[in-house]
Amino acid sequence: MKLLILLTTSFPLGSGEDFLSAELLQATGFDRILVCPCSPQPGAQQTKPLPESCTLVHLQRSPLGKSTYARLLFCPAARQDLSALHKAGQYTLARAHDLVYFLKHTEEIYTALKQAVSAEPGDSVVLYSYWLYEAAAAAVRFAKDLRQKGVSVRLISRAHGFDIHKERRQSGYLPLRPYLFAHLDHIFPCSQDGAAVLQKEAGPALAKKITCAYLGTNDCGLGQPRQTPLHLVSCSYMVPVKRLHLILSALEQADFPVTWTHLGGGPLEAELREKAKSLPPNVTAEFLGQMKNTEVLEYYKSHPVTAFVNVSESEGVPVTVMEAASFGIPAIATNVGGTHELVQDGTNGFLLPKAFAPQELLAAVKRLRDLPTADYTALCENARGLWAEKFNAEKNYRNFYHDLSCGSLS
Repeated sequence: MKLLILLTTSFPLGSGEDFLSAELLQATGFDRILVCPCSPQPGAQQTKPLPESCTLVHLQRSPLGKSTYARLLFCPAARQDLSALHKAGQYTLARAHDLVYFLKHTEEIYTALKQAVSAEPGDSVVLYSYWLYEAAAAAVRFAKDLRQKGVSVRLISRAHGFDIHKERRQSGYLPLRPYLFAHLDHIFPCSQDGAAVLQKEAGPALAKKITCAYLGTNDCGLGQPRQTPLHLVSCSYMVPVKRLHLILSALEQADFPVTWTHLGGGPLEAELREKAKSLPPNVTAEFLGQMKNTEVLEYYKSHPVTAFVNVSESEGVPVTVMEAASFGIPAIATNVGGTHELVQDGTNGFLLPKAFAPQELLAAVKRLRDLPTADYTALCENARGLWAEKFNAEKNYRNFYHDLSCGSLS
């Protein structure tokens, strides 16, 4: 039997990892696909449907006792990390805490997998962690058990953002990287930028294990991109890293009619709504709150949009920009992470520096407004064209799963 075991954080339960829905529609070549949420919120219910080929496996995680923590620190991989931190003069209590926390969750996920998932001698299994973090480490341990039973196992992991860039963590540390690089058969960052970071970290001998594999979004057809009247749209969880206050700061200085619509809710919603009350009368701000992904896509389909705006401080390759581009909507975005792989300045939108001033965002909006009609139309056509070339879910995921099931991704 050919079995795929997909380890997610919460999908298809609760919120998050919505883009896996598009991926699993193309997941063929396996007799069974088990989807295992490893760290859902307590009481989370299934919110995303699964294809008939997939089975949801609820992992029953049991908290470790405090006495177990010390034992975890004596495992070879943990000792290796601690030794490397000491030698580099980088050991801190915060990093030691992160390591213990990582090991704790790895142990709980591994124990839950042993109890809930089985395979028979002679089976061919692909163990696939969606994140290069705790679940990937648990998969390494589970793969060892399966191999001892005569099961053929390949270990792969995707990597996105926080699990690539250690500087995005408060401690500046990602645990057990040498362990993961050594034991995983292949790692697939979602951007060329992320691949370069991991290849450098892994070193020349292991860099060949790391290959970019773009995510993608479904083709819902063209939207209604329109240059005027100006209508800017953003879509994100309303948290500090998304820097939505900078959009407000730019629009406070606008002396022309413009509408800004934000799709999504979050902790900063009330604060941003209050700040929006001080916008000049020529600026309209709309906050539509939390929306299902299907509702977001329908919004792009049925509403005229001039440009999508993403001013996040950090990204992988932002799926929200992909989705807008699929409808032919150009983007104004910060040049962070792999965003430049999706937004090419002057071709399908405009890039801003990471530390941009609000005036720079406003200037990009004005530039968009003042483009000749033919040039704006070209931006829209190029947005759709680049999406079709690099970020079409059906093409990307169909090829990914074909290679995965045939064994050519190893």
